[in-house]
Amino acid sequence: MGRRNYWHVYNQMRRHYIDTGVALGRTDLLSEFSDMEPTEVDEGIAEFELAIGIRMRGVDLNGCKEA
Repeated sequence: MGRRNYWHVYNQMRRHYIDTGVALGRTDLLSEFSDMEPTEVDEGIAEFELAIGIRMRGVDLNGCKEA
């Protein structure tokens, strides 16, 4: 198997959310994916948040437009 990437984070979050109705936290994900860079874990979190409607494309977590 190749190196894990942000899609692995996204899929783990998706499976956990479907099973429990609760999204995994960043701290838990950083621990589980300790072999990955935190920025790549954050990409997976962002992709999941886009998919379930928590985050809108082009807007950061504070509601400000990204450059």
